[in-house]
Amino acid sequence: MFTSSKALLSAALIASTLALAACGSGHHSGGTAANASPRTGGTLVLGENGDEPDCLDPHELSDTNTTVVDRPIFDSLIWQDPGGALRPWLASSWKVSRDGLTYTFVLRKGVRFSDGSSWNAAALQALEHMRDPATKSPLAAAYIAPYKDSKVVADDTLQVHLSTPYSAFLNVLAQSYLAMVSPKQIKEAPQTICEHPIGSGPFIFDKWVKGQSITYHRNPGYNWAPPGAKHTGPAYLDKLEIRFLAEDGTRYNALASGDVDVIDNTPPSNVKDVKSNPDLGFTTIDRPGHPFSVWINTGRAPFNDLRVRQALSLAVDRNAIVNSVSFGQWKLATGFVTPSTPDYASGLAGRIAYDPARAGRLLDAAGWTARDSDGIRTKDGKRLTAIALDPGSVPQNTQILVQTQAAAAKAGIEIKIQNVTPQASSDRTAKGDFDISDGIWTTNTADVLWIQYDSANITTPKRQGQNVTRLADGALDKLLDQARRTTDDRTRAELYRQAQTRLIELTPAIPLYNRPSLVSYGTKVHGLGWDYAYGAVDFHDAWVGR
Repeated sequence: MFTSSKALLSAALIASTLALAACGSGHHSGGTAANASPRTGGTLVLGENGDEPDCLDPHELSDTNTTVVDRPIFDSLIWQDPGGALRPWLASSWKVSRDGLTYTFVLRKGVRFSDGSSWNAAALQALEHMRDPATKSPLAAAYIAPYKDSKVVADDTLQVHLSTPYSAFLNVLAQSYLAMVSPKQIKEAPQTICEHPIGSGPFIFDKWVKGQSITYHRNPGYNWAPPGAKHTGPAYLDKLEIRFLAEDGTRYNALASGDVDVIDNTPPSNVKDVKSNPDLGFTTIDRPGHPFSVWINTGRAPFNDLRVRQALSLAVDRNAIVNSVSFGQWKLATGFVTPSTPDYASGLAGRIAYDPARAGRLLDAAGWTARDSDGIRTKDGKRLTAIALDPGSVPQNTQILVQTQAAAAKAGIEIKIQNVTPQASSDRTAKGDFDISDGIWTTNTADVLWIQYDSANITTPKRQGQNVTRLADGALDKLLDQARRTTDDRTRAELYRQAQTRLIELTPAIPLYNRPSLVSYGTKVHGLGWDYAYGAVDFHDAWVGR
């Protein structure tokens, strides 16, 4: 999402996003020659995993798949292209003041929301919906925290004022999480956005059968696609359906049998089968942001002791776990930012080690010297025990926790895995009522480190933040705050390098892998695209052959 407050990303972002694009098969994929004529009509069915959102309001962050189900409905102000540049979409142009505090957006003409409301400066001003406490948006405390206010200069021009310079502002505006919701719906019926969202996108929401599917139909008036699209007009598909198929085997078999046309989150164990099947195609892209990690609660015992956190990390053979669970489809993380993210520090590979002997020495130094009959370390008669939360919605995540549990036991750390609902997991991590969990935060900026680890983002009764590890380190806070405020690319990159180095030392999490989007499809499917700001599959140019 972020880098400097300029119309184009820095050279570092361009290089990293080019690398991201190279991981996939380009913007479009399909089973026929590139010069085949698109066919209008038909229905495309996508099989998605069980990580179903609990709300479709893009401003009320929900689950990892929120962007996949929301992008068909919503457009964004800015488009991030595969080369890393930020290009006009619903904004036709923008200017940034020298001090980085004022952004003036001139808006694209002729855009309308599917409820008939107009796209204008007042509609963009409705972005403040995210800041409304009633929206309960954790993004308000993260992505637009520096937002101060805005002023309608003309019907097509809005001036946005920030309280401090924010190097990531233009980048976050390219994400679907800051997509444009109907101003009429926000004003008249905001309570309906979660279950019946209205946007200006190429598809119009039809119905959500929770636990089963979401359906959409083509927006016939659509004519303002982003510059990366192959055509600007209405989608080719008559209808789009997203089915939630939690079981990996069920999802893959649905594709192989033709019950669905595309599957996202292809089971890693089936990627080889897909690639060898002449009736199937495969495309992938690495998601930017924070790698998938085992989160560690630093706010309470036993992991408020740095030595115990470091010992757990050293006891875990990350490479063995990642290869076992992903069948070689995932790349081992080298730090707290993925390589496809701007300001990724490339010189830190190898700093997160596997060293069980050193783990033992650290636990001895922390006073956990005795062991009970189960081999678990004890101190003052108390076992070295940690509670891990597992919602169970993604099988690979459960496997990762189980293998982490086994590795920890060898070092004398007992991990008790508790199966909880996704909502219970979210509530308990926000309160700090856990010791270990796992997850990922996808975003197109290294500012993800501020979101995840700055002490200002620890959830309190008055403020919902995303620092689930409850890390509080003054030196890290200073680095991340300076990186957010600087308008100089090189300075920002160096600050983020120092922050990534510091995080490896602090060990608030165990980074495991850089999560790719693994998308498989039947060869009658053509024109699949990518939302590069997130690494999610896109359907505006998609069509189905006979």
